[in-house]
Amino acid sequence: MTILLEHYPLPERGPVKLSLDQTFAINVTAEEARRQVDRWLLMEVSCMMGADPPTLVIGERIVWRVPAHFSAPQVGRVGVVGMVDVDVSTGEIYSTAEAKKAIERCATELAAKLPPYQPLPAIPATCVPQHLSPVPILVLPEEELIPVPAGD
Repeated sequence: MTILLEHYPLPERGPVKLSLDQTFAINVTAEEARRQVDRWLLMEVSCMMGADPPTLVIGERIVWRVPAHFSAPQVGRVGVVGMVDVDVSTGEIYSTAEAKKAIERCATELAAKLPPYQPLPAIPATCVPQHLSPVPILVLPEEELIPVPAGD
C-alpha cells in the first residue's frame, strides 16, 4: 500500500525528521473505494471511464485517492484524467461536482488529441466463424423505407 503525506512541508535538502502521530479507522478498503469510484464514473461521468487502485492520503482528511482513467474504443486506455477522494471511514466521495467537471475537461482534451476512428475495411477471416452457414442478406425496396424527418 502506498501512503501519500499531504501538507507536510519538507526542506529541499538536508536531514528530515518526520513524526507522524495519526489514529484513524479504515472502514472502507482500497478495493471498495476503487469499486465505488468505478461505479460513480460509469453512472455519473462516462462509460469510457474507469478507476485504478487508490493511494492512501494522510492530510487534513484521511482519504483513498482513486485515479480515474479514460479509454477509447479505437486505442484502448488513453490516460489518467483525474483523481477522486473517498473518505476511509465513511466511504463518502468528496467534491463530486468539481471532480466530474475536471475529469470531463481533461478527457475532452485527451480525446481531441486522439487519431480519428478508422473502422476496419473488412472483417478479418480469422474473426468469422467457419462452422456457421451465412445468413441471407436482407434487401428492402426503397418504397418500403419510411423516411425520418431531419433533426430526429
